Amino acid sequence: MTLIKDESILALLDRLQLTAKGWVVVDHWEGDLCAVGIAHRDHPRRLVYVSTWNKPAGRYYFERETPTGDEPTDYQSHEIEDADFGTLVSAMEAHLRPRS
Repeated sequence: MTLIKDESILALLDRLQLTAKGWVVVDHWEGDLCAVGIAHRDHPRRLVYVSTWNKPAGRYYFERETPTGDEPTDYQSHEIEDADFGTLVSAMEAHLRPRS
């Protein structure tokens, strides 16, 4: 899959090593070149939305989205306005951990 995104997002995706973690890109934001969704391959609706828009290099805005119903719009989210890479990865690992 070829994503047309800002270099800041492409660099982040490369650094995250998605395949090794079982994570996949879920891009509901194709028009936003500075944002992308990431989910575990087995749980595509439980995702983390990450944006680099208007952030200095190495800083991220992200939202952890948890489904609350059957519709795609049924979810709750928790956002972090400004995080470094380590904080982002820790939050992603906790949120995207496979659940039964």
